[in-house]
Amino acid sequence: MTSQTHTPHKTEKPPTPNSLPEGCTLGPILGKTSRGVISIPKSSESSPAVQQEEYEEIRVIWVDFPAGSKENPFSFSTKRKLGIMAVALFFANITAYETSSYSIGIPSMKRDLGATDLQAASGISLYGWGFAIGPLALAPLTEEFGRYWMYIGSIVTYALCHLSHGLGTNMGSVLVGRFLMGLTGCIGATVVAGTVSDLYPPHKRGPPMSLFTLMVVIGPGLGAATMCWAEANTRLEWRWIAWIQMIALGVYWPIAYFVLKETRASVLLRRKAKKLRTQRGMQDGGRYTARSEVDKEAFWTAMRKSLSRPILFVTMEPVVTFFAIWAALVWGVFFIQIAGLSYVFRTIYGFGTTAAGSTYWAIVIGTVIGYLLNPIQDALYKRNVGRIGVEARLYAPCVAGIVFAVGCIIFGLTSVPNVHWIGPCIGVAIILAAAFTIYQTCFIYLSECYGSHASSAVAGMSFLRILVGSSFAMFTNQLFDTMTPRWGLFMIGCIALLLAPVPFIALFKGPWIRERSPYSKVLMAEERKRLEAEGLMEGEGSDDLESRMERMEGESVMEDDRLRDEREHGHGHEYEHEHEHRHKGRHTHRHTKGQ
Repeated sequence: MTSQTHTPHKTEKPPTPNSLPEGCTLGPILGKTSRGVISIPKSSESSPAVQQEEYEEIRVIWVDFPAGSKENPFSFSTKRKLGIMAVALFFANITAYETSSYSIGIPSMKRDLGATDLQAASGISLYGWGFAIGPLALAPLTEEFGRYWMYIGSIVTYALCHLSHGLGTNMGSVLVGRFLMGLTGCIGATVVAGTVSDLYPPHKRGPPMSLFTLMVVIGPGLGAATMCWAEANTRLEWRWIAWIQMIALGVYWPIAYFVLKETRASVLLRRKAKKLRTQRGMQDGGRYTARSEVDKEAFWTAMRKSLSRPILFVTMEPVVTFFAIWAALVWGVFFIQIAGLSYVFRTIYGFGTTAAGSTYWAIVIGTVIGYLLNPIQDALYKRNVGRIGVEARLYAPCVAGIVFAVGCIIFGLTSVPNVHWIGPCIGVAIILAAAFTIYQTCFIYLSECYGSHASSAVAGMSFLRILVGSSFAMFTNQLFDTMTPRWGLFMIGCIALLLAPVPFIALFKGPWIRERSPYSKVLMAEERKRLEAEGLMEGEGSDDLESRMERMEGESVMEDDRLRDEREHGHGHEYEHEHEHRHKGRHTHRHTKGQ
């Protein structure tokens, strides 16, 4: 920040650090020239003497959380954190649950509304498209209004969108409602990941983030497996699938209202700074300012960047592009299972509604297996990150890519009447175990590769992944009718084998590719300069380097919050590993210099 040292204006009190509110510290003195370059908020004090903005200079008073303060989400009690996480994860799970609970009710809906296969399946795809588009605009909204009100507002609108499903008299109203449900429900797959990052420091985010991924991926399996009984009951069927979920959301909303709290640090500190400006004005010799308020972008400027930058990344960054294509295929197969699993077991094995719905438990089992295997990748990462850097995240995806293709082939080749029905279920479980690993590690890898632009990289991949992947649901029945499930899934498995080398290429050539990419090469150069300035040169001893890293783990919480505010976007991804990226980047630098 540019600053100028001046003698304080005669109307200002001399700075008195000891008398400042706890957590507040004196910042730079800004002259008029500095204030023309650096934007800071104006005082809200009503006194005319204080309101005047003709000061020759203004002292900034930084507003931070006091050390160990319960105001800081990192310092919330374990009980409060668990309560917030339980409520947030339920929302993430129910928004995923809706994809297959809708699909299991398609037969009765087609009968009542006279819909075609394509029209009915479009409800699955439109829900996914809402999920793809919504997060692009989410980062500015959460920065402006905070996470709490995004949750509360989205739960209400998401629940109300069920009216078009439960009361729909034609497919048009149902499809519009499905798109709006995806648009409002995307909060569940976006803000929840940010909530995890708000509550837990980087070195503690692994388990809760894995649990979040589990809730997202397991949801579609639970939806059809538990709602098949409603479809099988002629007094309930597809309309009551919507009503039951709306009732559940109605019960959930007051719980969320009272249990959830605002967790976004930048929003909490802005509110605190605004309150101090109102109460104390300039009487303490400066203007109370949260760091996130400095040069804060206008809402619509931030919105334009939020909408456009992810598209630039997915089209201009080779690493993002190829991982997005690979993830889109994985998610496409996932949506084929959501839309077509019931079809396979009804037409090939003659299963009834309840039995066909029960096969979706294979999705649940496969996802849990992937979740339980996740610590293996974590161990491999810790063992190899010092040698190859962030590419150590890719050992599990290399194996998972091959396993995923094999799972597709098993699912396809066993989907014939003369093979026991457990065969396709085994294929489904294998596919989901691999998909969980790919879903989890790809987000973390891109987050660590792209540093301050991680949110845009992850959002770009997520946009293509969900937009393309959910589109597969529309032609699932046509694919199976034309090629049969056996050869349709075998073909997809072969395509998956062709894309399986993607993580291998990134593992061995990732740094070389990123050094030649428009955004990544700039980030790598900035990282190299910063490391050189800190003295982390190639010749530095490993013990000294480790001690430096340990000391840097104690960097201020506010610095971590500032970086998270810069990087956060919709799919948070939603997997925000900012501090981890900075520390592991030191290993990456040593590796690349050694080459």
